[in-house]
This record gives sequence, C-alpha cells and structure tokens, in this order.
Amino acid sequence: MTPARRATMIATVGSKPQLVTLALDLLLARSEPVHQVVVIHTNLDWPPVRESLARLGGEFALCYPGIHLRPVCLCGADGQPLDDVTSEPAIREAFRVLYHEIRAAKYRGERVHLSIAGGRKTLAVYGIAAAQLLFDEDDAAWHLDSDPEVIESRTLHAPPGQARLVPVPVLRWSQISPLLTGLAQLDDPFEAVEDQARRLRDDARRQAETFLHTVLSPAERQVVELVVREGLSNRQIGARLGRSHRTVGHQLSAAYDKLRDFYGLSGADRHTLTSALAAYYWT
Repeated sequence: MTPARRATMIATVGSKPQLVTLALDLLLARSEPVHQVVVIHTNLDWPPVRESLARLGGEFALCYPGIHLRPVCLCGADGQPLDDVTSEPAIREAFRVLYHEIRAAKYRGERVHLSIAGGRKTLAVYGIAAAQLLFDEDDAAWHLDSDPEVIESRTLHAPPGQARLVPVPVLRWSQISPLLTGLAQLDDPFEAVEDQARRLRDDARRQAETFLHTVLSPAERQVVELVVREGLSNRQIGARLGRSHRTVGHQLSAAYDKLRDFYGLSGADRHTLTSALAAYYWT
C-alpha cells in the first residue's frame, strides 16, 4: 500500500490556543499524517497571543513529540510585527504570508489542512482566498465546531464527540494544479489573483468567439449581438433587421438551445446569453 502523503496543518491563532490543538486532534483521529503545524499569529507583545504560543509550545512537547510546531509572526512591509489585522496594509501582508505558507507546502509535495477557526475573521477570509489560488483536490480547509463548555473550559483537548471539524468549500480558480499551470510560481498573491482573472477573461472570450462563429448561423449571430450589445426586445430587433418579431423569437430560441448544449447548461435565456457572451462583446 502506498503511504499517505505527509501533511502540513496551517492555523491562524489568537487568544484561544485550543482551537489549534482541537483541530489537530481531530485530524490525527482521521489518520492524517500531519508532520508540522504552522501557526500564524500577530505581535507577541500582546499578552493573549504570547500566552497562546507558550501554551502550544508546552503542549506540543508533551503530546505531539513527532510534530513540529512552527510559529509564524505576521509582519508589515517594514518588517515590524503586526499588532492586529484590521488595516488594509496589514491585511495585504497577512494574505501574502498565508499564500507563501500554503505555496511552500505544495512545493514540498504535501497535503495542506488549513484551519480558519482562530484569530481575526479577516485571516479566515484571506486564508480561503489563498486556498482558492493554490489548493489541489486533496487539500482541505476546516472550521471548528465545539460544544460551548469546551471553549469555556479552555481545555486543549476535548472528550470524544464534543468537537467537530466542519469542511469549508473551496472553489478553486482552476481544475488543474497550480503547480502545473505556473500560478504557484508567482510570488505575490495579488499578482496571482490578477493573472488568474486575466486567464479566465481570455478563456471566456475564446469560448464566446468559438460559439458565435462556429455554432450560430449568421442570422442568429445578428440577433444575438443586438441582445447582448443593446438589450433590445424582439420587436425592436425585428424592426432593426427588417424581420418579424416571431422570426426573431425563433432565432433566439435556436440560439438558446445551442448555447445550452455548447456550455453544458441546464437551460438558457437572455440573461445566460448575455453573461456568456459579454466577454466577447464588451472586452
């Protein structure tokens, strides 16, 4: 049997270190081969964060001797630790750190488990954004659901059934691994976002161009262009082209059917037609 790939757990942490250990316990109970846990935190000058890291350090030495705990402090562009993640510059730096940590694990050939239960909600949002850019199908993002008494007790480990991992859906930018598309080679996550957006726009335009010029008839294409460019009604299109509104209706119906088949849709109408072809007519 092929051994399971090693895994890295990446967790954001604030004043509740138990959110890290509870999630780790649940992953280990699933036989996930986690070999290191990266905890991302703000300035250690804030006592709750300093205490969280101290508790985690002691607990890992006792309970997880085979798992490396690696704290990563969020720093600003000037290299100084961030006290919080509320301003735009701080959020941008936090996004970069999350992106780099996920990317580094992917380059090592490891699975990534991203826990977004702890720390600021902005970290959770940008953690998912980084996952959308870099995750493969076997990576996972998690939230933690636990009974109130578990959190209130501040225990680092929960009795069976009192804490649960909740999978967070990650809609990836591409069905192809980012390591294969070259996306992960981009060092700046904001550049990666723009690169992917450009690729998607280009793909949408190419698809629309193929549909218009190889699937539709010339008459259907004339009608479709007036729908997408100007939003004209059937009667207005008929008057413009010298056709009856019934003929325009039949041509549009044929275009909807072809659009449905071409894009693999369950149905099509004016809205889906405009959405599908706007990349061609408006860019």
